Amino acid sequence: MGKNPRFHALDRVDCSIVRALQRNGRDSFAEIGKAIGLSATSVAERIRRLEEAGVIEGYGVRLAAAKLGYPVTAFILARPNGPDARFVKVVKQRSEILACHRVTGDFSFIAQAVVRDVTHLEELLNFLEPAAVHIVTLVVLSTAFEGAPISLDSASS
Repeated sequence: MGKNPRFHALDRVDCSIVRALQRNGRDSFAEIGKAIGLSATSVAERIRRLEEAGVIEGYGVRLAAAKLGYPVTAFILARPNGPDARFVKVVKQRSEILACHRVTGDFSFIAQAVVRDVTHLEELLNFLEPAAVHIVTLVVLSTAFEGAPISLDSASS
């Protein structure tokens, strides 16, 4: 049985480093090293290898959409009217859409959007409507949690 070329096995130390980065991506190499018993140089080298392997895709900042004037989050389920690529092109034109995933089931896509209010949401849906045969919108009332770390229990060798 061949190995999945996209899978990268993590050893115990890699898992510790990735867990630390998931908790706080701003920790220094020295802080991570101190927590797991490695030198800053060793931590830096391992992180560089994890980046090159594509395990670590990047670093970012989580923003509070509501504090930036976008207090309403909605999930938009869509069945495109035409080629999927055309729908994706239309969705990418709108900065309110934070993510768009191709999915299984009755709909082909689910997109996450943040908007100022329901009038803004309606305007966004009107923009998307010509590109979709059917759209269902789910407005988020509250968020129980998000940004949970990826479990590394089965990732270590």
